[in-house]
Amino acid sequence: MQIKIVLPVTVYVDNIGAIFMSQNVTATSRTKHVDIRGKYVKEYSEDGVIKIMFVSSGDNDADILTKNLASDLYSKHSRKLIRSK
Repeated sequence: MQIKIVLPVTVYVDNIGAIFMSQNVTATSRTKHVDIRGKYVKEYSEDGVIKIMFVSSGDNDADILTKNLASDLYSKHSRKLIRSK
């Protein structure tokens, strides 16, 4: 596709547990199913391909598409999405 990408790609995550798992890959009985994927994420992070950043639900515009939000957060995110057109 020949799309030029500027590295590192910033990945915004609103789950502190997912961020922790991406930085400290350890397999437990509850996390074995994500073990392989976590190793890839950790490797990409260490290699400088991706940069994982925390974003709170109040600032995460993607929440409008993935969660049931209170009316104030819904209005805030929808205004930002409509304005960006």
